[in-house]
Amino acid sequence: MNLDKSSWKPCKILDAFDKKEENDRENAHLRFERFLKVEHMDAESLHIKRWSNQSEEDINPTFYKIFRKGQILFPTRNPHLRRTALASFDGICGEKTLTLEPRTDIVLPEFIPFLFHSEGFYEHTTSAIIGSTNPHCRWRDVANYEFLLPPKEEQARLGELLWAMDNVIEREKRVLEKLDKAYVTTIEKEIIDKKSNKIYFKDLGKLIRGVGFKPEDLLEEYSENSFVLLRSNNISDSKVNFKQIYYLPTKLLIKDQLLIPGDYAICMSNGSKDLVGKAARFEGYDKPVSIGSFCAGYRPKDVFSGGLINHLFASESYRQAVKRILSGSAINNLKPSDIESLFLRLNFDNIKFDSILKSLNSMVKNKIQLEAKILTSQSLQKSLIDQMF
Repeated sequence: MNLDKSSWKPCKILDAFDKKEENDRENAHLRFERFLKVEHMDAESLHIKRWSNQSEEDINPTFYKIFRKGQILFPTRNPHLRRTALASFDGICGEKTLTLEPRTDIVLPEFIPFLFHSEGFYEHTTSAIIGSTNPHCRWRDVANYEFLLPPKEEQARLGELLWAMDNVIEREKRVLEKLDKAYVTTIEKEIIDKKSNKIYFKDLGKLIRGVGFKPEDLLEEYSENSFVLLRSNNISDSKVNFKQIYYLPTKLLIKDQLLIPGDYAICMSNGSKDLVGKAARFEGYDKPVSIGSFCAGYRPKDVFSGGLINHLFASESYRQAVKRILSGSAINNLKPSDIESLFLRLNFDNIKFDSILKSLNSMVKNKIQLEAKILTSQSLQKSLIDQMF
């Protein structure tokens, strides 16, 4: 898309928004049921899909700032996490979240929110971070971000285009969510049966211990005498990602610790119990890869076991089994023996078992295709946003 910016004018966030400070330390918690934490905001999405209710969760004393529907919510802490949302209701947020209201005489509310998910804005706020223990940026740094603003009639046209693309992405996400639910439901109803025999995870494969290392062992760059180290942050949404990876010298490896395609990486220790036990299949990489000491590898004994364990790791029964192991401990970590001794009861006697597995495999394939489609749509939208801002 080629944009003619000859009629666009320089503008700063300070000029386009009013910074609202509707603080009510005494009564905010009495006036609104819903409050919004930073973790409720999804990266690079304007939509708020989660929040907390005071009837279900105690509100933090620092949550006394009131936000209003239509305002931009920008958390100044950890701006590199790329979380900025468009408020779809009135509620309460933390004191360090900016609540910005568009000046409608200058910008159209239907257009301007996408500014906050542009690469230029991310780079500006990330470069302005101060503080090592509590990284954040200041309002004055956000306020001074300058961009080119089109005339209002063009804002309307471009805003309509961006929201049309956003609607496509959200519709695809809803389809994926339904497919995910159908997938998990099928696992629970068709292959897991509490009356059937126990199938131990140790009988489907073997555990691979993570690589122990000291901070001084870490390398700044990769070489032929090193390998990629996966940590718990590299396991998310049942996938292995290669963001913020470390390198270690190969001399620290012992036999079988290098992952091979078809292996699984498992998070064995994390500050959050909800993340302990999360697993993802390793599909291969262009460099040698292993796992850190807070993780473990799992190597299926054959192709059938590999396919089956993939569905078991995705099941709600597996998550509940992990939670039971962790329930008696103050430390959020699993031992290799915990995974080896973990079992589920599988309905192998079902004459349709093979066809059910084929159906589940088909669902996984459809999920992968839909995820790829969503990524393509998001990349196209992101490209347009970056051209505009």
